Amino acid sequence: MATKIIVYTKNACPNCMHVKFGLEAAGVEYEARNIEEKEEYRKEFDTYGYSAAPVTVFPNGRVLAGFERKEFEDELGF
Repeated sequence: MATKIIVYTKNACPNCMHVKFGLEAAGVEYEARNIEEKEEYRKEFDTYGYSAAPVTVFPNGRVLAGFERKEFEDELGF
């Protein structure tokens, strides 16, 4: 199981940038995995069954697709 948040991203993806900015602003450690730059990351991303990035995977196993601020705040305990 992951020990930190993983964000599957793409190049020139506004919602991906929102997710990363929000996590950075909250001081939360995460790992960005660009699915356009590494085939291994694309294969991992595909296992979640989503067709669009971002997909954020939390250490507790919760998966959020896209960027919905309230969902992220709730998951992070804000």
